[in-house]
Amino acid sequence: MGKESRLFKTLFLMQLLSSFLVFSGHYTALVLQYDSAFWATALNQLSRYGTVLLAMISGFFTAHTFDVKRPTARQFFSGKLLYVVVPFLCAGVVYHYLLYDEWPHTKAAFVSILLGKTGDQLYFLFMLCQYYVFAYLFRNMITKQNITVLIWLFMGLQYVYIHYLHHGWLGLTTRHFFPAWIFTFYLGHLLYWYRHEMMHFLRTHRGLLLACTLLSVVSAVLFILSDTIYVAVHLRFVLAAFVSLIVLIMVLERWADSIPIRFRKGLTLFIYLTHSAVMICCNLALIKLTGDLSWIFANIGLTLLYLLVIYAGTVFLSWGLSRIMYTVEGMTRNMRQLSG
Repeated sequence: MGKESRLFKTLFLMQLLSSFLVFSGHYTALVLQYDSAFWATALNQLSRYGTVLLAMISGFFTAHTFDVKRPTARQFFSGKLLYVVVPFLCAGVVYHYLLYDEWPHTKAAFVSILLGKTGDQLYFLFMLCQYYVFAYLFRNMITKQNITVLIWLFMGLQYVYIHYLHHGWLGLTTRHFFPAWIFTFYLGHLLYWYRHEMMHFLRTHRGLLLACTLLSVVSAVLFILSDTIYVAVHLRFVLAAFVSLIVLIMVLERWADSIPIRFRKGLTLFIYLTHSAVMICCNLALIKLTGDLSWIFANIGLTLLYLLVIYAGTVFLSWGLSRIMYTVEGMTRNMRQLSG
């Protein structure tokens, strides 16, 4: 496997890790309702890295798409419609049913689905759609040549928007809107454009790599022990996550070839979308059978086993959904070729 392929596989593995962190955040939030164990609190704090890392990696792959594939607007947005918008809306409908025990049938319900308000994690897809529109429109203006200057502007914009400009429009939180993430996503673009330079520099300056590793570990420990719940709106957290991403890439890349996991388009997105639904369904089934969940969380072994069961079910479901989407994409491509 070539260096570039190894790097891309490493980032796919990082996506899987990040989606697990998002899942573990929701799972440990459930655990903490029954038990205040330190490990659950620590994992819940670490889970905050998940969404931030997913944003950066999405920025990396989007920059690659513009650089190598150079898609037309139709090509770019048809892909996002199939793999992002449709799953987002379908997930919104499912979560509405799970939350309210009825299918959406009112204007308010459909507006809530469109705004990503029916599931805790759906805000990210609502915001992701904004990012893709912005990234495509400005793809020729934000380039490798000026990103080292613009990234500082984006950092300032993200800070100002979060602390001064956002006013809860449409009843949505700060994290629903792309300006609160612009610096985070374009760190991914920066990483793509300067990946070779960064990695070569760290390989030839081992002391700096060690310092970055120590910074990543120390910052993670501080976030765990802090009373503040750090999320994507904290710039210091975003910067620490970026350093951690680079360190993890440097470490994981060495073993990427030996890890028997193949890239599957859409897999991490479906894990992100479906894990809460799978957890809700598992909880409801157990409550129906046993009347309670406390017996699980009273035992750490059962707690961890339940985590593995839910995650395994999520991965299996997500793998099946990604296969379906891959088939649909192939059929759509064939129909275009026939009509063309």
